[in-house]
Amino acid sequence: MTPLAYHYGYGGGWSDWISHMLVSSVIHALIYSVIFRLMRDLTLPQAIVLGVVVIAVLFVWGRSRDRRGW
Repeated sequence: MTPLAYHYGYGGGWSDWISHMLVSSVIHALIYSVIFRLMRDLTLPQAIVLGVVVIAVLFVWGRSRDRRGW
């Protein structure tokens, strides 16, 4: 899927834009489907804790890749 997303750029024209939107929509649908299936069986407190943990991990990972550091 990702090579398709990179293949259809914003090179110009209506067909390039609609192709990009179509591929992007399919990719987002797959991502949301996986997330909703994983979180369907969680209770609200579990989902909140999972969300906080994921955001914290992404924050720490992003800061570790930052050249300026903490």
